[in-house]
Amino acid sequence: MRWVISVCLAWAAVATAPLPAPAAEPCTLRVGWEPYAPFTFADENGAAIGADIDLIEAIAEEIGCAVVPVELPWARIVREVEQGTLDMSSSTSRTPERDQWALFSRPYRETEIAIYVRRGETRRFALQELADIPEQQLRLGVIVDYYYGEALAEAANDPGFVAWIDGAPDYATNIRKLVSGRIDGFLVEDVAVMEAELAREGMSAAVERYPLRIPGEKLHFMFSRETVEPEMVAKVDDVVAQMRADGRLDAIRAKYLP
Repeated sequence: MRWVISVCLAWAAVATAPLPAPAAEPCTLRVGWEPYAPFTFADENGAAIGADIDLIEAIAEEIGCAVVPVELPWARIVREVEQGTLDMSSSTSRTPERDQWALFSRPYRETEIAIYVRRGETRRFALQELADIPEQQLRLGVIVDYYYGEALAEAANDPGFVAWIDGAPDYATNIRKLVSGRIDGFLVEDVAVMEAELAREGMSAAVERYPLRIPGEKLHFMFSRETVEPEMVAKVDDVVAQMRADGRLDAIRAKYLP
């Protein structure tokens, strides 16, 4: 009987012992990117590199996450962040529409917006503002789902303005359309990206910047509300602030930007 009692007590002790805590789920950030040099582009082996990729990997190391870059067209990246099949994107403008389904970091860089036309044709048009495009009959290329600031957003409410807008999936397509005469100019939301793309395409001598000054945009990391908690975004903001203060942010930019 004593042996039976001892066995029962042993089993009771096992049954009442605290269970080990479940292992924490590994943190993985699925990051959408498109060819957008010098911020996101592919190296000779097809791996994602660039200023944004280096920055995201440095942030992820600090907060204990792995990074999985996923190359997609920009319009698809936006949709997949909304649906939660991607966790984040970089170099993204914050808009009221995106606020409904995305979280945003604090701004970590700013853009310079401009119009590019065929070289030698800057005097063909007399633009004082984007709203002059219909009057000047300038066929303007844009990239689908890119955000070019309030000036274009307001002008796009006019059907007469929209009739002169021609959408494309990427910079390379707009450059080819411009050089071939299918459009008269195209809007660039980031001059640094445009200059890199022109050099890559060998088209730097074929186009030039139109002398209209357009306010730039502050850019953020965009996170899916479906998969990322606000606490994670706060951690990202803290790391970016630390990297700005200790010079690591400038060092990453200097690696890719003049």
